[in-house]
Amino acid sequence: MRKKNEFFIYTCMWVIALAILMVLLMQNLGDARIVNYSGIVRGATQKLVKEEMSGQQDDALLLRLDQIIDNLRTGQGEFNLRRNGDKDYQSQLALLEQTWDEMKTEIHQVRRGETSPLRLYELSQRHFAQADEMVLLAEQGAERKLIRFIVFYGVVLLISVCVFTLLNRKNRRALENSIYTDNLTGILNRAGFEANAAPLLRQRPGGWYCLIELDIDDFKFLNSSYGYELGDKLLCALADALRERYHSNQLCARISADDFLILARQEPDLVDGLRSLLAKTLLQGPLLNVSEFVTFTVGAYAIPENAEVIQSVMDKANMAHKDAKLLGKSTTVWYNEKLLDKLNHENKLKNRLRRALDGGEFKMYLQPKFSLSDLSFHSAEALVRWDIPGHGIVAPDDFIPLFERNGSIAEVDFCMLDKACAFIRRHMDRYGGEFSIAVNLSRVTIYQQRFYPAVLEIVDRYRLPHRCIELEITESAFNETSDVLVKKLLQLQDAGFVVTMDDFGSGYSSLNLLDTLPIQVLKLDRGFLREYGVSDRVKNVLACVTELAHALNIRVVCEGIEQREHVAFLQEIGCDYGQGFFFSKPVPQEEFVRRYAAGKA
Repeated sequence: MRKKNEFFIYTCMWVIALAILMVLLMQNLGDARIVNYSGIVRGATQKLVKEEMSGQQDDALLLRLDQIIDNLRTGQGEFNLRRNGDKDYQSQLALLEQTWDEMKTEIHQVRRGETSPLRLYELSQRHFAQADEMVLLAEQGAERKLIRFIVFYGVVLLISVCVFTLLNRKNRRALENSIYTDNLTGILNRAGFEANAAPLLRQRPGGWYCLIELDIDDFKFLNSSYGYELGDKLLCALADALRERYHSNQLCARISADDFLILARQEPDLVDGLRSLLAKTLLQGPLLNVSEFVTFTVGAYAIPENAEVIQSVMDKANMAHKDAKLLGKSTTVWYNEKLLDKLNHENKLKNRLRRALDGGEFKMYLQPKFSLSDLSFHSAEALVRWDIPGHGIVAPDDFIPLFERNGSIAEVDFCMLDKACAFIRRHMDRYGGEFSIAVNLSRVTIYQQRFYPAVLEIVDRYRLPHRCIELEITESAFNETSDVLVKKLLQLQDAGFVVTMDDFGSGYSSLNLLDTLPIQVLKLDRGFLREYGVSDRVKNVLACVTELAHALNIRVVCEGIEQREHVAFLQEIGCDYGQGFFFSKPVPQEEFVRRYAAGKA
């Protein structure tokens, strides 16, 4: 709206200036005609005198000169000459008209022979001098108007340039603000932070600054639970507090949804002071209702050399922040060499993935599942192990979260599915019977467009009944239930696959999901049994969940069984299947065949 107003004002200025220009041009043309006709009076009068002195009478020219002079005096007449308002010109015109009247009287007397032409000649000379002066005055008046016109347009042009420059500067500042400022909070955004932080780092000695990246834990959950309006108020309140605290050669910025950057002076208890500031901010007004739920995860980097490139500084703070997110809520991690070593190790793992897939470095271990009613072997779960030659086994927790973050976990998931299908095929060819293997699938894998066709292609390539493959989908995949997810699960169910919700109870599961999602098996998280001996409430929860699942025709598996008491309790509440170290740890394929699969035939 403001830009439209500015454009309207600027346009009006030029329309008015153009209108004045047209008026002045018309006046200039009128002045030129006055000069021209003043010159005609001068020349035509001399012509008339010569004719009269030679005995030629030219009444038409006489009449025309009368009309021109009258038109110049009154501004009215057939020649459309406007009246020149210059006093000097009009005075000179009056003198000329007086001489002209005398000349006309003398012309009539000469024609009648009452006098000699000498008197007419003298009058004509006086008339010529007066006409010449009148032409000069007309020209000078026109020149003065032209000069005023040029000055006026110079002023208009200067004003226009100044206005345009001011508006352009204002718009450029507004554009820079929009580029460098966060629209919601009014503090710097990422681009603004980078532009302002680099000069500050160059101005100060090394060790003067610290860069902090922080975010609000479970901000999406907060938005969905309390509304986006409260979420926006929270972000604005935090931004205001940070702006008030970190100024004077310090910076704060909002770089994404709930991520903030702070370039602060290094001081003792810097992060503790920051957390205290944020906690006080949460006690204000409407934020008080959520103050006890809101926590912050912090990554920090003490900048040793201010000559370091700002992007490198931001990357290191971001590395620390990402590591803090992996450790849990309300965590602080400082960037150091150990973290760098960890990141280098992760980069090596990421770079080795393709080689590992092609070289068969991912091994499938199998952990048996038992029917709790009679403790007979029932099926197995495929678990991935990465065996790097010369290095040994890499723990799943070291690479699975890493590959989930960069999206390459799907390659590992499909690799394990292929190995599970190959194992079942060999078992069926050798022993003739069939059993099922559960394969873990990441949320990242499920949401890939090629997911369902890829699963079908792998399983059908080994000519397996689809019921032999149980697809375990981690509970976190259901946190944001979407039509896409439900559609894919229905496709799997309709195709005959068994769909399992894995790790139920490890996050924010809703019991309502059990009724709305197409799943056949519910796998209880091992965390329940860790709390088994601590609280009777855990027993009641397990019993209720099992009863509810059975009412919905969903089978229940409990993992993490490590004690005989666990088995007895799960049998008591009617849990269908169990797995854990009490029965067996995950074992290589050869050992699994020897201990379980051969007997399953």
